[in-house]
Amino acid sequence: MNRVFWILGGLVAVCVAGCATRLGPGSIKQSHRPYNDSVIETLNEQLLLNLVRLKYRDNPYFIEVSSITSSQSIEGSIGASGALPRLRNIGLSAGSSFSDSPTISYQPLQGEEFIQKLMAPVPIQGILKLTQSGWRIERVMRLAVEQANSIHNAPTASGPTPKRPPEYREFKEMTAKLAVLQETHGLDVALESEEVAMIIDSARITREDGLEVRRMLRLDPRGSQVILTDKPQRRRGPDDLYLQTRSVSGILFFLSHNVEVPQSHIDQGLVTVTRESNGEIFDWNLVTGDLLQVKSSPAPPINAFVKLRYRGNWFYIEDNDLESKSTFMLLNQLFNLLAGDIKKAAPVLTIPVG
Repeated sequence: MNRVFWILGGLVAVCVAGCATRLGPGSIKQSHRPYNDSVIETLNEQLLLNLVRLKYRDNPYFIEVSSITSSQSIEGSIGASGALPRLRNIGLSAGSSFSDSPTISYQPLQGEEFIQKLMAPVPIQGILKLTQSGWRIERVMRLAVEQANSIHNAPTASGPTPKRPPEYREFKEMTAKLAVLQETHGLDVALESEEVAMIIDSARITREDGLEVRRMLRLDPRGSQVILTDKPQRRRGPDDLYLQTRSVSGILFFLSHNVEVPQSHIDQGLVTVTRESNGEIFDWNLVTGDLLQVKSSPAPPINAFVKLRYRGNWFYIEDNDLESKSTFMLLNQLFNLLAGDIKKAAPVLTIPVG
């Protein structure tokens, strides 16, 4: 009998050792990527969901995953069976099991501080830091700025879908010219304690390009720098550029107007239709079509970067639409720029996953 139990003990040790390799450092390697992928996919779907909600004038809502705790364990068992009295024919058995029990905590983003952050204008310093980190100034400004001096970037689009087309063409043209200066390294930014400026390097650009940009911004054509300010009441000099920035809520609204919806939803009056003065339907692709396109389909899309089902229809961003994916990424960063440091006072919802 002693030999039997030595054999059983050896079998259990082998089984348990095999499971043990899945714990400790091995468990991090096996579980980190799936959890990471799931959180990213969930956050992308939530952002897309709120864009679609705004199109339908439904209330947006944000919940973040505040913590993930995983409890892992292994168990082993041995067994023997035989016929009395001599136990000549003995059956041996050994086994082990591995379990992973995650607990996920959800934190609603709500309360007065979050509302203030959601409605507060994006700081100019934050906009320029994004351009310093590699983002095209054209994309950043078109999302986050709704007025530069007297040039308007669809200010009526920072809320629910307007009935009349917004003013946007001159701003779009101006930011395209700024992007050319940025690409030729003729445009730099200076972030100091009391002053924020864009520096136009005349040695790297043609005189005509520099003059054209300053002319469009209503600045002194002889200057080489642009002092940025968010104070409209300040007595501005010939080099001062007043920027009125959007809030995160305004940016979400701005991008939501171009969400594609089924014709049946338009016929039912579920969304606002923007019309030209002659009654023709206004094409929002002219405003944001090169920034972000959210498409819709009655059937699940095949080539989707992110997708979700809402009001009986599928909404998605195509995986090969790199411009939309870039804007979607920037939108995430702008959201985190203002909402990421909020102290949450709302209760945490903790769900054990069985």
